Amino acid sequence: MPQGPKTTQASLVLKPGSIRHRKLFLHFFDIHFLEERGTFAFSEKAVAEMDLAVRFAVMLGSRIFLPAASYYENALAAKILRPFLDSEVSDLFTFVGGGSSLDEFRLGKIEQYRQGSAQYDAYSRETEQLIGWTKRQRSATKDIARSWLDTPPHDDAYDFLRPHLGSETTSAHLERLWQEVPEKLGREAFIVEHVIPMLPVDGRNLAVKNFFHGRINAFYFESYTKDFSAAVFQNMNLSGGISIPSGAPSDDIDFLALLKMSRTSGLLQRIRDCDISRLESITFDPAFQEVFAMSQTDGAAERIIKDAEVCDLAILTALPKEREAVEVVFGKGKTLEVDGDPQLYKEIFVQIAGKRKRVILAVLPTMGNARAGVTAANFFRSFKTKHAFMVGIAGGAPLPGTPLEHVRLGDVVIGQSVFEWDHVKRTAGGEVTYRDSDQRLSQKIFQLVANFKSEKTSFDSDWLAFRERALTEFGLDLSNLPPDILHAADDSLLQHPDDARRKLVPSIVHFGKIGSGDTLLKDPVIRDELREKHGVLAVEMESVGLRDAGWAHGAEVAVVRGIVDYCDAHKDDRWHMIGALSAAAMTRFLYEKIVEAEPR
Repeated sequence: MPQGPKTTQASLVLKPGSIRHRKLFLHFFDIHFLEERGTFAFSEKAVAEMDLAVRFAVMLGSRIFLPAASYYENALAAKILRPFLDSEVSDLFTFVGGGSSLDEFRLGKIEQYRQGSAQYDAYSRETEQLIGWTKRQRSATKDIARSWLDTPPHDDAYDFLRPHLGSETTSAHLERLWQEVPEKLGREAFIVEHVIPMLPVDGRNLAVKNFFHGRINAFYFESYTKDFSAAVFQNMNLSGGISIPSGAPSDDIDFLALLKMSRTSGLLQRIRDCDISRLESITFDPAFQEVFAMSQTDGAAERIIKDAEVCDLAILTALPKEREAVEVVFGKGKTLEVDGDPQLYKEIFVQIAGKRKRVILAVLPTMGNARAGVTAANFFRSFKTKHAFMVGIAGGAPLPGTPLEHVRLGDVVIGQSVFEWDHVKRTAGGEVTYRDSDQRLSQKIFQLVANFKSEKTSFDSDWLAFRERALTEFGLDLSNLPPDILHAADDSLLQHPDDARRKLVPSIVHFGKIGSGDTLLKDPVIRDELREKHGVLAVEMESVGLRDAGWAHGAEVAVVRGIVDYCDAHKDDRWHMIGALSAAAMTRFLYEKIVEAEPR
């Protein structure tokens, strides 16, 4: 038997969040931070995210610190913030910067930028101070310089920059020039445009620019948040997966979790549409308090608990029949309970390549992305794992006009990315805009698919041996499949196209985008729109929850789906177990290849 987890006396247990007003620093308007995010940072989706974050800040902030540099250097920030600064809640906001007023700050900034730069032009103009002013006690330039010197370009940074350095530049040479940067800058602003010319790097390369943007932005934000002991918004799409330095981590707000719970509860649109002056009235609405408590944590409480257990592979399923399929393929599981976790799990031990692997299987209480997110979050608090798979059935999005991309019943779709298809904006005129940005999944799965793709059969056919054994054990016979009938959106019958690969293998394996939403899709019109406009191959209801929880916990997330219907009114439940066993078999194949590739 494996040893149980050891016990510690001061483990940190996250408590449900409680509504209290907190000091918040709005980091996401910084122009250099947005430039690192590329064109997405100035898109309609990003603007909507920033506006919503400010609304959350009004509802939850006792003081909202707004860097004057963000407001006056970034026209987009001014456009979004102006309605708030002109409203009755403007007293919550304060500009922050060096000097005792905007005029003093502006004069100091002119000295930091070169003539002709956008910043120099911005600070050369007379500006209006719309809200109060709070003088900084620290100097951002000095703090950045100190952090810069404390983090020289050791092996990791040198290895990253090496392809972009001059051929004669050694690690020692780069570190010497690195240490000279603060002194050479003098009074100039510590920004990428000023720093890169001082180093022997290719400043035209976007990866190089973003490398330095990331470092300098982190030092900059840390200087501000520590100065005011202020919390920040974490897990915004704009943040791109990085953690923002905070001066009050226990007060940080998990933006993505709050967004999702607000949407699931039906409060999101009310918050978006609410008059700015009445936003604070929503704060103490019991419905919002419950949403906040469920989506956030309230610091840490000391308690004697077990360390997080370790497992090799996590598998989540939404339906009992999907769990049953996994157990047919991996082995019967034993029910497992973890201290402090409301979820019950199945524990399976399996031998792969001479190694004993621990698989933990979780079944959602019901279908849906919110349930998947909660279950996955509980899992990641209780277990440490590198690999987490969402496994089960899905509706297919066929494309009969393109045989090589046509999805049929019994096929398998491996997720390349996940797209939250019912995260939309609807206007009074009936226009629908999809607001989610599909996110790529496990890099390991990307590499495996590349290694096993086949022009002849779509994918290495060895995975079919796992499925054949599972079907036999379950008592199913592929020689007697249910009919595979495809209807058009007008309910007329469509012919499946000829595909030479299907004469060699009974099922095709696809690799592409999976649409996930909290809506059970039985509308072929929407199905076809998702396929034609967004490239969606399969539609289901749970992967966004695992995607977001896995991203927050640094796990390799994968999604494997067996196709059982065409997202319309015509379905045959006899395909369900075939699809579930197909997905479980593919998961076993992929995981065995991962284990075989592990260092001995």
